Amino acid sequence: AAAAAPRRRARAASGAMSSARTVCAVVGGLALFGLSAWLGFVLNVRHAPAAPTLRKTEHHGLRPPKPRAGRSKAAKADDDLDAAAADRHHLHAEPHSPELIQWGDWSAGGRFSKPAPASFASHQGAYPPLANLWDIVGRWNPDNVTIPVPFRETLAVLNFSDAAERDLAVEYRNAEVPFKIYDVPDVEAVRDLWSDGYLIEQFDDRHGAQFKVERSTNNHFMYWRSPSASGRKAYPDWEAPTDLVHSSFADWLHGARSADSNKPHHETEHRYLMMGTPPLSSLRRNGQVKRTHFVAKGLPCFTPQTENFFVTDIPHNKGIQCRFGMRGVIAEAHYDGGRNMVAMLRGAKRYILTPPTSCGRLALVADRKHPSFRHSITDWSHRDIEAEFSKPDARGIDTVVREGEILYIPSYWIHYIASLKYSIQCNTRSGSPPNGEGEEDIEKCMGGGNIQPNARGGGKPKKKKKLRGAAGFPMVPPGAAQKDH
Repeated sequence: AAAAAPRRRARAASGAMSSARTVCAVVGGLALFGLSAWLGFVLNVRHAPAAPTLRKTEHHGLRPPKPRAGRSKAAKADDDLDAAAADRHHLHAEPHSPELIQWGDWSAGGRFSKPAPASFASHQGAYPPLANLWDIVGRWNPDNVTIPVPFRETLAVLNFSDAAERDLAVEYRNAEVPFKIYDVPDVEAVRDLWSDGYLIEQFDDRHGAQFKVERSTNNHFMYWRSPSASGRKAYPDWEAPTDLVHSSFADWLHGARSADSNKPHHETEHRYLMMGTPPLSSLRRNGQVKRTHFVAKGLPCFTPQTENFFVTDIPHNKGIQCRFGMRGVIAEAHYDGGRNMVAMLRGAKRYILTPPTSCGRLALVADRKHPSFRHSITDWSHRDIEAEFSKPDARGIDTVVREGEILYIPSYWIHYIASLKYSIQCNTRSGSPPNGEGEEDIEKCMGGGNIQPNARGGGKPKKKKKLRGAAGFPMVPPGAAQKDH
């Protein structure tokens, strides 16, 4: 018995230790469970959405709630600003992006300035204030996409949601001079809606919107169309200035976003995406406009049931044309034969506008048979333009069209466009004004017969031919020197 006692004590100690280990394990498990629950609670609180005093929108940061007060009855009653559009109107806030229109601060913290709102008549014939073209491009070379701030706008810039300023905009439009407006409800809605994911869905996923992508060996893009039989005969050695390439929208978008970050040199490859909708007249069914394309749905002000501020001639409307630009892309100078409303829906573009009286200094292709008819073969970023651009009749105006603005370009005004970053621009054109402003100067410069018949407001609109393009570079009209990029 005496010998067995130590064994009993050892077994009891072993049992106590085993019980202690069991208790420790249970306590440890409970502690770990409690710790994990506490961490889960903390993490859940940290990642819970903030109170909805500020609403987050993709690519635009935080912006204050939509203002609803202060709406005039005139604004709500206007045919272009119904009550629903007025209720959803807002401006975006992204203080580190000067190319965007800021909420409650058009100037982007003083980086942009504009003239005070004034009637067209008050300028007494001195509007728009034109400057020498060489001074414009010499001061800011088009290959440089950095906005020189502070940037002083000399065009009239008017708030479309303000009834008084909207009336002023009508004066400028009827006078057939360029101006800009902002705070347009449909444009503000599209800025919210057209996120990267939404656009990829429209182009690549379920909807498959039609588009084309052009590729250039540098940042210059000359417009071209497939030559007709007479054009091939007149220009047998012509080659397309850009390639048509196969690309998904997502791939193109990745390249455009990367260009904003990597800032490629202007002599490297650039790509330009283009798409459009049918003319407004073809969308009408039984007196109603059938908007099935996502662009037409997003911009009903560009596809109205009846003529409005933006579309003044439905039979000669050309539909909506959209251009998706990457950083540095330049569209060579050209004119269009219709009143042109250009909406900047993403990013920013620089426009240099010149009146039809400057046509003779810009080396526009004057032969209608040429694939690049009415476009300039002059490289505005090269110093060899000084001789022509320094002449007294080479005049223009420089403007930065920022996201949220609409630029009005009158018929036959020549415009040169540079994309300052990833940008989306959609425009719609109506027929020429009733008084034919600009036609005489263009006919004098380009020769007789170069005004499109339907631009004058007579006859049926021409049916657009399907584009068939061949790759190649460069485009050089017979007898002209090759462009030096």
